[in-house]
Amino acid sequence: MLHILNYERPQTLEEAYQLRQKKGSAVLGGTGWLRLGEHTLRTAIDLSGLGLRYIKDEGDSFLLGAYTTLRDLETSAPLNEAFGGAFADAVGSIVGIQFRNCATLGGSLYGRFGFSDVLTLLLALDCEVHLYKEGWVPVETFAARNGEPDILTELRIYKNRRVKVLSQRLNANDFPSVTIAVSKGEDGFRSVIGARPCRAKIAAGPEKLTLSTAPDFAKKAADAVSYGNGMRGSAPYRRQLAEVLTRRAALSLLQKEAE
Repeated sequence: MLHILNYERPQTLEEAYQLRQKKGSAVLGGTGWLRLGEHTLRTAIDLSGLGLRYIKDEGDSFLLGAYTTLRDLETSAPLNEAFGGAFADAVGSIVGIQFRNCATLGGSLYGRFGFSDVLTLLLALDCEVHLYKEGWVPVETFAARNGEPDILTELRIYKNRRVKVLSQRLNANDFPSVTIAVSKGEDGFRSVIGARPCRAKIAAGPEKLTLSTAPDFAKKAADAVSYGNGMRGSAPYRRQLAEVLTRRAALSLLQKEAE
């Protein structure tokens, strides 16, 4: 159960940042995962009044506010047209529509959850995260950290990579046994493996691929990361899934390129 001792709804980002410096503080997203387990927050910071829910097409990139919901990502026509439906594919199996209407992009990313389909997808793209005080940070740099008392305000995602996201679940709306994302840009192919059940990680690339070299790329990516045992699969099972799904995603991108 989530216990909140002090609830704050700041009127500016500066006010939110100062509140975030307090011990025991946290920014509230949709609180979908925060409510799991036993948590006590001395200061809960609600940013819903700061206009951070948006998807803006900037021409060569998209700007996404931190309070954009997973459902917004799923249903955004411009975003999904630009990335071949990858955002709808990535979030469409997360719990249910009611949950996706509440869960936020910022909360999903800031939590750096080991099961995160969202983080897996973003690592495959040319993406950067904006922190109120620090400024713009590459998403892979941000993902490798363990948290900081700053405010995540928005993301910039460039349109320079095509991407394919695949996952394996024991049943619909369950946590994934493995999620992979493979993307293709001018520098070649990149593979990301998440839900291992460890935090998503870039496993291979960038490198050029052909239909004949895609299987070797998939094997190299699957071998590059560690896997854990759990109720959704053993480590060897997850590793095998990662190789198969990576190969399928890479071949799908190659075949679309040839059309």
